[in-house]
Amino acid sequence: MEDAPPSEAQKTGFAALIQELDKQSQSIGYVTLGETIDRASTRMHGVAIFLMALPECIPLPIPSFGAILGVPLIAVSAHLAIYGERGDLPASARNIKIPHEVIAVMSRYMIRPLRSVERVSRNRLSVLGRRERIIGALCLFMSLVLLLPIPLINVPPAVALACLSWGLVQRDGLFISLGIVFSAAVVLILFSIADLFASLLP
Repeated sequence: MEDAPPSEAQKTGFAALIQELDKQSQSIGYVTLGETIDRASTRMHGVAIFLMALPECIPLPIPSFGAILGVPLIAVSAHLAIYGERGDLPASARNIKIPHEVIAVMSRYMIRPLRSVERVSRNRLSVLGRRERIIGALCLFMSLVLLLPIPLINVPPAVALACLSWGLVQRDGLFISLGIVFSAAVVLILFSIADLFASLLP
């Protein structure tokens, strides 16, 4: 089965999309997930997961957005794991509001990195990109980890989510592979933390 031709989002880039969303959200203070997906006009679950995970990838002293976007991340990942990309997002998910503060953080810190990633990303190892439900299950697990109240643990699972969803959207199996590697690293970190706590118990 041949892959579909690049969408408008893939041609114009997500850096440009985020800048557009930043301008749009300034007036009313938010954009809805449905509006964002419609603008991207590509794999909706991947776009949603990517945009909600991206702010948590930034290792800066800014307020965590996990409490705002953690539950929607779980919902969209679970939907992807169950239905794959063929299933449309429910209205409750499309109506989720992404605050302007979240978009502004992405616009300020992630535009240059995104443009660099867009230059090297391409359709490859497409067999991985077709494993949508497996990717959804892995995104669900990483989303649950993202909500754990463990200091400084938000970045690794967020990076894993960003790689997995970016690979899904761009049909780039290399980024999906990177997401799997980061996910494995997160599991090792969790085991290390659990072992440390166990050693401190009397």
